[in-house]
Amino acid sequence: MHAFSLVLLYLAIYSFIGWIVEVLWVFAKSQHLQNRGFLTGPFLPIYGIGAVLLVLFVEPYVKNPFLVFLASVVVTSTVEYLSSLILDKVFHISLWNYHDRRFNLNGRICLENSLGFGALGLLLIYVLHPLISDGLKALSPDAAIAIAWTLIGILIVDSANSIRSLAKVRPVLDELHGTLAEAHAEIEQRAVRIHQARTEKDLARRPASTSTLGRLARVFPHARSARSPKDAQVARS
Repeated sequence: MHAFSLVLLYLAIYSFIGWIVEVLWVFAKSQHLQNRGFLTGPFLPIYGIGAVLLVLFVEPYVKNPFLVFLASVVVTSTVEYLSSLILDKVFHISLWNYHDRRFNLNGRICLENSLGFGALGLLLIYVLHPLISDGLKALSPDAAIAIAWTLIGILIVDSANSIRSLAKVRPVLDELHGTLAEAHAEIEQRAVRIHQARTEKDLARRPASTSTLGRLARVFPHARSARSPKDAQVARS
């Protein structure tokens, strides 16, 4: 149980570090702080999953930095590709698209990002993980188990909330075949029509910016339905 709890701790910690990386990256480009990612909390599970897989399968090759780099590129690219594929097949949504970048694979991954993740893999294996691993050794087994399951519980609840929001927007995206921001605006308009009994003052007090769906629309404004208009029409008929 203790060993498994450590894996969960690594998952939560690296999800948090990945969130920090994304926030800083976007801030460097836009000079705006933005809560990045799929979840409401400061976690990006795709980074956590990739990091844990690197620790489990790549760390044995630590004596060969070139192999570590190549393995990091393969592992992280696979995680990113599968994440995009799952979002496509389950929610019919594409949160990122690399079709405009050279050397991309179905728009789900691209060479530029993969090489960047390879560099992050080197940083993880040779710098971050040894430090974090040594730090966690200071925790007692009971403390590690308690903290790990608490954090994972928070991640599960947050993930369920975000999944529910995407499930809500999926039919609207299929209908509009537009962006996530457009679908969110349409849902807000429908909500206003449904709740016409509320006063304008009451509606104004319910800011869309506080909703999970509103946050996702701001983070991924250009995310689109992964289905073609023809597919959406066939599904409705």
